[in-house]
Amino acid sequence: MKKLLLISLLSFFFFSNSEAQEISTGKSKNSFVEWNFGVAYIDDSFVFPGTSVLWGRTYINENNLILEYEAGFALPSLVTGKLGIGKKFNNTKVIVGIRPFPFNLFLQSSFTKGKKGYWITSIEFNPLNSDTSLSFGSKAILNFGYRWNIIKNK
Repeated sequence: MKKLLLISLLSFFFFSNSEAQEISTGKSKNSFVEWNFGVAYIDDSFVFPGTSVLWGRTYINENNLILEYEAGFALPSLVTGKLGIGKKFNNTKVIVGIRPFPFNLFLQSSFTKGKKGYWITSIEFNPLNSDTSLSFGSKAILNFGYRWNIIKNK
C-alpha cells in the first residue's frame, strides 16, 4: 500500500508540470553543471542521504526528442553518472534512463526554466539485488537537483 501511494504521488508530481507538446524550432545542444541531493532507500526501515555534482550535456532534436548524459562526483558512492532519453514538452523535459553506478533505472522531470537554470527531480529503482556492489546497497533513490546552464547552442 505504501509503494502504491508513493508511486501515485510521484507520478502526479512528475506529470503535473507537463504541458502540451510545443512546436520545435530546431536542434539544440546544452551543457550544464548540476547539484543533487536526495535519499537512498536501503532496506525496509533505513534511508541514507547523498549528494552529487555532475557535468552533463543535453541534445534535443527538431522533434523534441532528448538524449542526455552526465558524470561527476558523489557522496557516498564517490562517482556517478546517468544516460537517458526522453521528450520535451514546452519547458518540461521527461527522461527515462540508466544510472550505471550506483545501478538504477530512473524517471526524471525538469521544471520551468529560471534565469540561470532549472530544477529537476528523479525517482530511481534498482531492479537487481541491492546486495551487489553495483547498486551500492540501494533499492531506490529519490533525488532533487538544480542545473546551471553553461553553454547553449542552437
